[in-house]
Amino acid sequence: MGRRSCFVVMPIGSQQCGETTVSAADLRRRYDDLIKEALLKAAPQLDIVRADDVAAPGTITSDILARLMHSDIVVADVTYPNPNVFYELGLRHACRAGTIIIKDRDAPRVPFDIAPLRHIEYENSPTGLKKLADDFSACLEFMDKNPERPDNHFQELAKLTAYEFPDYGRREPEADPETEAVIAMIQTPEVLQLLARKASGEEVDQAAIAGAMLKNPQVAGLMAKALVRSGQLSLGLNVPTQSQRPATSNVPRLAKAKRRKNRRR
Repeated sequence: MGRRSCFVVMPIGSQQCGETTVSAADLRRRYDDLIKEALLKAAPQLDIVRADDVAAPGTITSDILARLMHSDIVVADVTYPNPNVFYELGLRHACRAGTIIIKDRDAPRVPFDIAPLRHIEYENSPTGLKKLADDFSACLEFMDKNPERPDNHFQELAKLTAYEFPDYGRREPEADPETEAVIAMIQTPEVLQLLARKASGEEVDQAAIAGAMLKNPQVAGLMAKALVRSGQLSLGLNVPTQSQRPATSNVPRLAKAKRRKNRRR
């Protein structure tokens, strides 16, 4: 298997946990010597990145968002109650499966909302490193065997209710009607023959070309679409209203009545 991308979500600045302060340097050592090392032991081909490799502490940049959306694996350490960590974890859960939640076993319990989610508890020690590597290996193996299986409540509900996520994939630009019409005409032998005769200098009746076009419904439809878009053809039906209709004159009717009266005299 080729290299896979792994993004690690965890605090990168100093954290206050109860009366204990954990420095940014301590967190970096935890990442380098424990989390990253365990991941590489479990999957040597992983391309692993932490947030401070791409952004300053406390910021959520477009690069971080892109990694949350597109990374094959995301590892989220929820040991400390950091708002950015929980926000990024929520974004990842909404995007796709492939997330592993970890937590120091000596830290306080995780928040209620994510407590039911499966997570790995680790020990920050040499023995804990080996155990964490084994746990990572088991998780990655399970993901490989179940690539489409949801790993959080949001994805499970989306699958259950057949929720349709917005599709932001690249689409081929729609061809303009004029181009479509030309392509359709070229693909119509009778029209192509008449156009070739005209191009060679022979006099060809325009009505004959139009008639040949109309024999092909696709060409006719595309030509009409092109004419409507260019404003040369309007499909609006301008039926005059009662107030717009010319008033009927009573003069002829009165003249006729007068002639009948004269004849009676």
